[in-house]
Amino acid sequence: MKTRNMSWKRKGFILAFLAPTVIAFVLFYLYPIVTVFVTSFCKWDYSNITSPEFFGFADMWNNYKYIFELYPYFWEALRNSTIWALLGVFVQIPVSALIALAFSRKVKGVKFARNVYIIPSMISSAAMGMIFLQLYSPLYGVVNPVIRLFKQDFSENILLLKGPAFIAMTCAYIFFTGTTTLMILGNIMAVPEDVREAAMLDGASGLKQDWYITIPMIKDTLRTVSILSATAGFLLYNEVYFLTKGAAGTYSISYVIRELAITNTRTQFGRANAVAVIQILAGMLIIVFVNLLYSQLFKGKRIRRNGGQS
Repeated sequence: MKTRNMSWKRKGFILAFLAPTVIAFVLFYLYPIVTVFVTSFCKWDYSNITSPEFFGFADMWNNYKYIFELYPYFWEALRNSTIWALLGVFVQIPVSALIALAFSRKVKGVKFARNVYIIPSMISSAAMGMIFLQLYSPLYGVVNPVIRLFKQDFSENILLLKGPAFIAMTCAYIFFTGTTTLMILGNIMAVPEDVREAAMLDGASGLKQDWYITIPMIKDTLRTVSILSATAGFLLYNEVYFLTKGAAGTYSISYVIRELAITNTRTQFGRANAVAVIQILAGMLIIVFVNLLYSQLFKGKRIRRNGGQS
């Protein structure tokens, strides 16, 4: 009996400490998500802003039909956001990993270089958007003079040109990898020295050691930052708002939600929430995709190492 009472006390103690977190999760995460999902099947705009109305089962997909079939920018935004998410995984993370590996080397001046590299990460994405807006300015920016070295009569704003505007938007965020680099670097520095020394005794040094020892040992961190980078790309908003406001084919899913819910004169909250549901589902797919990708990558590496006795 005494043992049973102690067991219940222990469980009660654990639940007491978990309760605030669970309550906060329900109130600030779960409830809003459920609300977004439910109201995506409702008529909810300026005409009934305080009381969303369920369409009924016959017309419950009206908001989604509008988004898929009538709204002119949804598919453009979905394509752009998907590309930015993929670039986060296949460009931003490899760049971050390479920089982190370089910063992990014990060479003179690396600490200074590391600190200088981190400085841009202290600036908010909104402020960074304003900085790039000045860089891309056709009047006093530095980009147009560079272009004129190859095309002398160029005087247009690249943010208003379809194609170049997308590239300019991508460059405004994809190479700012300070946070992800720090996360990867911290994990690299945590790799035990005896593992590195054993690898060196076996003849693995430099890039070979990075590829066969360091990267497999930090794969969980790489997986995590890949998910964070992909979701950040898919949720891209500040850069779109400050640089183009969706012009020249640069709409994003987050900007579509803003346009429907805030900019539009009808304040189409129901339709905006339909897009938000798609965004949430896409986020889940991103997590599944990244997990499958890393499982296949490192599964293949294990097979090669076992097969080659390396």
